[in-house]
Amino acid sequence: MNKFQIGSEAVAGGHHGWIRKVHRATNEILRDSRGEPIIFATQDAAKAAAGEAMVAYLNTPMLRDGARVEAIHKAEAFFKPKSASVTAATESLA
Repeated sequence: MNKFQIGSEAVAGGHHGWIRKVHRATNEILRDSRGEPIIFATQDAAKAAAGEAMVAYLNTPMLRDGARVEAIHKAEAFFKPKSASVTAATESLA
């Protein structure tokens, strides 16, 4: 079923934590910076880490590639103060 979920799975030496995203049909095992699955000592530790990973995933901007950069550029162009030379030139025309 397509829904967000977290969980743990018993493995040799401990437990893996996993998350399931709505748009994926498989569990994603939590991995370290090298890409190796993390083995937690307890089921509770694995589920806690999975919960933290899910919250981190849900709090990231969910935009298509490039849309975030484009939005930031437009916002900066709108809110960024104009330089003094541009302001002076504009005032002299008025």
